[in-house]
Amino acid sequence: MNDKMERGREVEGWAFTFCKAAFFAILCGKYAVLVLSLAAVVLYSAAYIMGVREWRCWAKPPWTVIFFAAVAAVQIVLMLRGSSFVI
Repeated sequence: MNDKMERGREVEGWAFTFCKAAFFAILCGKYAVLVLSLAAVVLYSAAYIMGVREWRCWAKPPWTVIFFAAVAAVQIVLMLRGSSFVI
C-alpha cells in the first residue's frame, strides 16, 4: 500500500470518530456531552481494569478519565441548577 493510501485510511479513521460522536449527539440532544463523557469514563476505566495501559486519546491515563469525569460533573451540576447553559 502506498503512503497516500495509508494517510487516507488514517484520515478516514478520524472522520469515523467524528461520525460516531455526531451520531451520538443527534441521539442524545443537549445531553450529548454528558452521555459521551460518562461513556468515556466507563469504557476507559474498564479498559484500564482489563490491563490496557496505552490509550489513543490525546490525554494519557489517568488524565483522560479525570478530565471526562470533571466534564460530566460540570454538566450534572449545570443541569441540577437549571442553567440554560448546558453544552
